[in-house]
Formats: sequence, C-alpha cells, structure tokens
Amino acid sequence: MAEPNPAVSWIDSDEALARAAAEWEGLPAVALDTEFVRERTFFPRLGLVQVADGRAAYLVDPLAVQDLSPLVRLLGAAGTVKVLHSASEDIEVLFRSFGTVPSPLFDTQVASCLAGLGASLSYQRLVAELLGVALTKNETRTNWLARPLSPAQAAYAAEDVAWLLPVYHRLHEQLAGAERLEWALEDSAALLDTGRFAPDPESAYLRLKGAGRLAPRQLAVLRELAAWRDREARRRDLPRGFILRDEPLLALALRQPATAEELRQVPGLENGQAVRDGAAWLELIRQAAALPAGALPEPPWRLPPSAAAREVERRLRELVRERAAGLALPPEALASRRTLDSLLRSALTPGAEPRLPRELAGWRRGVVGDDLLREVATARW
Repeated sequence: MAEPNPAVSWIDSDEALARAAAEWEGLPAVALDTEFVRERTFFPRLGLVQVADGRAAYLVDPLAVQDLSPLVRLLGAAGTVKVLHSASEDIEVLFRSFGTVPSPLFDTQVASCLAGLGASLSYQRLVAELLGVALTKNETRTNWLARPLSPAQAAYAAEDVAWLLPVYHRLHEQLAGAERLEWALEDSAALLDTGRFAPDPESAYLRLKGAGRLAPRQLAVLRELAAWRDREARRRDLPRGFILRDEPLLALALRQPATAEELRQVPGLENGQAVRDGAAWLELIRQAAALPAGALPEPPWRLPPSAAAREVERRLRELVRERAAGLALPPEALASRRTLDSLLRSALTPGAEPRLPRELAGWRRGVVGDDLLREVATARW
C-alpha cells in the first residue's frame, strides 16, 4: 500500500486553531494523539496535540496557542468520533490539561484485539499488519517541551496520527462484519472513566509488589508510608520513586526503625531523602505501631489453598480459555486473572452473594460472565 504522505500543518496561533477546529467538528471522525513529558514529574506535561482529518496532519502547540477552547470543544463533540491508539495515557494528559476527555472514543488497540489481531498491539505493528507500512520510532524519548521542534520530531509526531484514520476504517469494517463493533465502542468508552485519576493514597500500598508477604503490623506501616509517598508525590509534582523508591519503602515496613540511627541501617535509603523526610517516616511508623489490632489492614486477598477452591479456579480459567478460543480472542480479552480473583473473592465472602465484577458487565456478561457466575454460585467449596 502506498504511503499517503499527508501535508503537515503547524498550529501555533489562536486563529489557526479556531479555523482548523471548526472544520474538524464537522467530520465523522478525526485521529488524535498527544506528546508529553513526565519523566521527572508526577503529573504529565503536555507538549503537543496531533490531529489528522484525512487530508493533513496538524501539530497543535499548546505552549504557543493561548485559547485552546476550540480543541476542548472538539474533544467533546458528540458527532465526531475521536480515534486514538492505546488511549489511556492520552486520556489522562487531556483530562489533566483541559478537564475533559475525547468522547466518543474509538481505541484502535482495543479494537484490534477484538478483531482477533492480538492483544496490546503497538501502533507500528498494527499499521504494518493492516496497511503494510513500516513506521519508525526514532523520537520516543524526545523532550516535547523544547522549542523549536526539529523536522525529525515534527515528522515523527505527524506520523503518529497520519495512519490512524485508515486503520480505523479497516477495523470498523472488520468489526461490523463480525458483529463486534459495539464491543469495541463499549470497551473504548470504559477507558473514559476519570475516576482512575482521583487520588486514593490509602490504598496505594496494595499496588506494591511484595505487600502480600508482610505481617498485619508491617502492612499497617506500609499503608501509612505508601499513602504519605503518594500525597508527597502529588504535592511536590515528582515521580513516586523520586520521593521514596519501592525497595526501601518495603524495607522500612519490614524493619520498622524507631530512631534516626536505626533508620540509617535500612538498606537502599538515600541519605538526602532520609535527612529530609526521616522524621516524618519515623512518626508514621510510630503511629502504625500504636494502632489497635482491629485497625490493622487486611492482608491482600488470596485464594484459599484448599483443593476445592483450586478446582473452581481451574474451571473458571478453562471456561474463559474455551470461550476465547471460540472467538479467536486471547483469554485476557474476556477476563483477566485479577477479574477472576475478584469473582472468586465475592463467592468466598461469608454472608455475601457471588457477584460479577464490573469488568464482566456489558457484552462480556452474555459471552462468558453469566456462566462464570453460575459456576461459582453452584460450586462445592
């Protein structure tokens, strides 16, 4: 397939954006992408917004344009589908920058999986698979806040949206023919839930690898320290690891030092961090050590080691594999391991009825969810 070689237009004024956005809002679909920097910050910093309309690729400079409201209106235009690839990070960047999300959304990574092309395909692989075009990835680590951007940077940014609309039309046709278009639209819409961006410092400890091996008192220390780290990362606008890395965080929970001298013996702690924040850590450890037993956190849930429970888990996973194979989909497209754990946990909670996790609602309920629920509801535990 020959490359369309679209024109590239740089938009760095209010007037240019207003003119272009007025045309975009009248289209059935536009392609979108963002370039941002967050290596040394907690919150992403938007450096560029790319738009493709089938005629040209536009590079919108949010550092130069003063009035970005036409772009905000485009994001919310109900009659224009916004096509993105692997949109989760872009959605966060757009939401934090403009307070809105690109809706309605068609995520080509989601769609390619449901079309049977494989899970988590990169943009480059998808373009090669559907269009026979090989793309380069030479500017992935660039500083998108620097100005001026080089011709190579501009070409890379434009290429990131130039092929999205042809990919969208191909996937739209395939999914409609397979009666899965609504699946892709439903899963794409689920990505627009901005609740995942709301801070929840108190549950941050549950996301740490290694938390499951800690005793309840150690887990209480980890909970307090991880919550402090999350709040500080947001307050200082620094990555969590710049505040306190995971390894020394876990070491603090394991050792529970009570003095500055004991603190210095904790492996992996950087001296500057300990000097700056050591007093706060020691106070949080002291508070966690004083908690009554009833206030200690529950350990992360694990499936009971009984043979009956393991057998139910095996049947659930086998059911998912069978249904996925029949649809030529990867099993994780129907139900992840975490989703099945959530279902099993609801079935094993004393006094509660088994319930489907939200991930198994929608189209998945009829495909596999109801049968999974029936399996746990009738199991002999």
